[in-house]
Amino acid sequence: MGSRTNYTIVTTKNPLQNINLYAHWDGDESVEILKAALGKALVRLGDPSYFVRILINALQSNHDSETGYGIYVGEVDHEESYDYKEVNLINNTVTINDRTFSIKEFAEFQDVLELQLF
Repeated sequence: MGSRTNYTIVTTKNPLQNINLYAHWDGDESVEILKAALGKALVRLGDPSYFVRILINALQSNHDSETGYGIYVGEVDHEESYDYKEVNLINNTVTINDRTFSIKEFAEFQDVLELQLF
């Protein structure tokens, strides 16, 4: 059945240009996966093209499969049963559901439970 979720990356003020990574199996661990991926991409914060590439690569657990992940542009149009996750490179923030953090702050939390999202 899967545990479908989406990661949204904002690089412009136009929501129709948002970059989304659909993940078929990440749902239960998606916040932790995002935190780890942001830790890898932080080195290129301020350079959106490299940051986005590193982030998307790090979010994918398997780069060789023809299934499991998809990339699309626009508003989230796939099933979402888990936390809303947005990385905003205009404001350098991460939003999980209705809580917003700086990208650096979010990536440096030792444990996502510290975020008190639940």
